[in-house]
Amino acid sequence: MKRYFIAQLIVLCLPFLTYAQDLVITGSKPLTKKYTPQEVIDSLQKRFPNAESVKYYKMDSATVKNGWAVNSEDQLYHGDVEYYTISFKQEGLQYYGLYDQHGTLVEYKIQQKMDELPEKVVTSLRALSKDYPGYKIVDKTYFMTKNYNKSQEYYQVTASNGKQKKQVFYSEEGDFIKMK
Repeated sequence: MKRYFIAQLIVLCLPFLTYAQDLVITGSKPLTKKYTPQEVIDSLQKRFPNAESVKYYKMDSATVKNGWAVNSEDQLYHGDVEYYTISFKQEGLQYYGLYDQHGTLVEYKIQQKMDELPEKVVTSLRALSKDYPGYKIVDKTYFMTKNYNKSQEYYQVTASNGKQKKQVFYSEEGDFIKMK
């Protein structure tokens, strides 16, 4: 039943789907492993021992505040701390990890296919066009995000009304959080 329901949702959304979204790491400086703090590398290897195709980026707190949507609401912003984003693949999935300079994993995002969304979130997505007339799902993928400061997971999908793209956020239980 679940697969049938998800398949129906995908068929309904197919005309509106575009290429997969990618996390844009704006304002970041690509690094080599050599110039990444050992604490960050150790933390990555401990939590994600099978990480492949690893790419390292460095950014200041102002960039993180804009690029990762870090703000006081998310409780991630810590002044002038340097942050590192590590992009990697593990078990066929694309991950993005945000680490502080001490190697603490602050938040990570996993890019997944729409047919893997939890059923509660899929059910909530049906109401999107009712609550936001004209908006439809436009990507083949979504992000599952884990915020460690809040011990919270949420799901992020991209919707568009033809002129404007918005990010829509849902809780694990399928509750609408916000659209921005």
